[in-house]
This record gives sequence, structure tokens and C-alpha cells, in this order.
Amino acid sequence: MSLDETTANMQPTENTEDNDGVDNAVDMTFTKEVRKATKDVHTLTDVLVNAKFAFALSDDEVWYDGLLVFYELYKFFETHLPERLLPKELHRTAAFERDFAYFYGSDWKKTYEPRPAVLEYLSLLESVAAKNEVLLFAYAFQMYMALMSGGQLLQKKRMIARKLWIFPKGNVEQEQKQAQADAALATDAATAANIELDDKDLMARPMPEQVTICPVGCEATYFPTRIPKLKSKLRRIFNELYGNLDEQTRAEYIEESRNVFRQNMELLRTVKGVNRANLRKLAIAVIFVTTIYVAFKLAVK
Repeated sequence: MSLDETTANMQPTENTEDNDGVDNAVDMTFTKEVRKATKDVHTLTDVLVNAKFAFALSDDEVWYDGLLVFYELYKFFETHLPERLLPKELHRTAAFERDFAYFYGSDWKKTYEPRPAVLEYLSLLESVAAKNEVLLFAYAFQMYMALMSGGQLLQKKRMIARKLWIFPKGNVEQEQKQAQADAALATDAATAANIELDDKDLMARPMPEQVTICPVGCEATYFPTRIPKLKSKLRRIFNELYGNLDEQTRAEYIEESRNVFRQNMELLRTVKGVNRANLRKLAIAVIFVTTIYVAFKLAVK
């Protein structure tokens, strides 16, 4: 089925919003179907991120190099998908570029060249887009959802490490949100351990707290619009597309959704500075533990 045939068959759905303008009426049936079909490769990606980047993402070199490997992908989506499939409020290219100008300097593009793994990925996206834009949307859907979920959590951790994320003590609402974030982390750990989650987990899992401040150099993960609203809008587009696909195209959509995680793992392996940052963090931890141990020994003499 072509993109024109698919979009022509789209039917408007009821738009139910709460007082904050967040759509609560999105059916999660198709989302669960694709999530279940991609769970194994998604888990592998999570394990790689947790193992390789656990301590490194607070390091500026690692963070910005990580953004750099994914920058071309977001730019590709935003130049190849129409606004009806990728609303402009989700676009990230300009935000990425402002972050790079902050860290690498205003003339960063003069020396920048996409690495081979990125060029291979872009070549794949070109072939997918030439076949069917709906299949290209399969990549975009996963990538923007990732930025609005895991991207928020990673940026918040990084900002905490850099002392940029500070809230007044005794803020009950903030404590409740932190408890929800901790619960989400526990759920992620269960997923990584291949523990089966309840089939309602997509609705029950708390969303990582949205990054609500935007210091210079932290724009890539910052969304002025509330993320629940953006996610609902993107899921509605997905539902209307996927719901009108024939069985063969659905199978192709799922395979490309699985391929997103495979390709992303290859890109993650190219991020520079991870081993150096992890070794430095480990050295600091060893020094800290050794200092405490020596101080304790001296105290008991």
C-alpha cells in the first residue's frame, strides 16, 4: 500500500483532552503489538546503553559525540517526512546544531564529516524512503519516542551530575515525580533481566520526568510542549497509519521497527570517549572508597 493510499484512508478520531491539553484517548493496541514484536532487540539496546554508558554520559565529550552520531538521522527524518507524519514541534535539527555550536564552536560544520557507520545508516534510510515513506516513519516513530523517554532520563542524570538540575527542598510534587522515575528505572531493570511485565505496562509505567529547563548546550532533549501531548499526537499518527496497512506492509513495518534498534546499536558502538570516561569515573570511585577505608582504619586505632 502506498503512502497516498494509506493517508487517503485515514479517518479522524475522537480528540479527548484534559485541562492541560493532553490527549488521553489514544488506543494503545497497535503500540503494544509493535512493542511486543521488537521487545528482544529493544532489550539488547537497553543492556548496551546501561553497560557502556552507565557512568560516561555526564562526560561532555561522550554526550555530544553521542548526539553527533544521531544528528544526521533526525535531520533526514525532518527533510524526508511531511508534517502530517512528523509535526514541526518534534523537529530537533536546529536544537542539535545549537548544542554543537556551544560545545564544538560556531564553525563546527567546517570540520564535521559523518562517520562511516552514519553514512551506512543514511544509505539504508534512503532505500527505505524510496520504497515506502510509511516504513521510514517506522524509524522516525521509534527515534522520537526514544528522545522523549530515555532521552529525558539521560539528560536529567547528566544535568544532576553537572549540578544544573536543582529543585527546592521539601517540594512534595518533585519527590512524587522522583518516586515515579525510580519506579520506571525498576521496570527497565526488570525488562533488561527478561522478566515478563503485565500486559498493561505501557499505560501503567510512569513517564520519565520531562526536562523543563534549558541551559545553553542542553537543547537537543528540551521540548517546550508537554511531552505527554507530543507522544499522544505521534501515537495517533502511528495508529492511523498502521491501522490502514495490509498484512504484508504491517510485517514490513515491524521488521523495519526491529531494524531501528539493530542499527542504533551499531552507531552506539562508535561513540568516542566512553572507555576514558568510565575509567576516570572508576578511578574516582576507587580513590573515594580507599580514602574512606583509610580514614576508618585510622579512626579505630
